[in-house]
Amino acid sequence: KKIKQIEQEIFSCFQQLLRKKTLVTAIIIDPESYRMELLGNTPGEKVQTDRLSAGERQLLAISTLWGLARVSGRPLPNIIDTPLARLDSKHRTNLVDNYFPNASHQVIILSTDEEINQSYLNRIRSRVGRSYELEYSDEYRSTEIRNGYFFD
Repeated sequence: KKIKQIEQEIFSCFQQLLRKKTLVTAIIIDPESYRMELLGNTPGEKVQTDRLSAGERQLLAISTLWGLARVSGRPLPNIIDTPLARLDSKHRTNLVDNYFPNASHQVIILSTDEEINQSYLNRIRSRVGRSYELEYSDEYRSTEIRNGYFFD
C-alpha cells in the first residue's frame, strides 16, 4: 500500500547523502518482488548497483533503512557500525550532517578512532548524549569501558 511513499523516501534520503546528484533520478520498487531499481538520468536507463562504488552502495543501504523508518512513523533506535569506513570526505560530511542528526530519536554510532574525528564530533556534539571508548586489555582478556571519546 505504501510502496510509492517508500520509493520517494528512500530516494529523498539517498539524494541527501549522495554526492553525485544526477547519478540516480528515481528509485522504483516492484510491488510483487520488492526488487529495487535505480533509474539514471536518461529515459529508461537503469543504474546497476554493481556500477556504484562500495561507499555509494553503503549509502543506498543506509538510505533504504532510513526511508523505511521514516515511512513507518515509529521512533526506532538506530545502531550503525563503522559508518564512515568506505566513504570519501564529501560522503562522510553528508552522513554526519544529514543522517546522524535525523536518523532517529536515538542513534548509536560504533566508530573507530579514525572515523569520527574532532571536526565531525564537533558537528554533532550538541546531539550526543554520551560517548564511550572501548579498549581491549590483553592482560585481562577483556574490554574496558571508559567515559568520553578517543580524544576527549
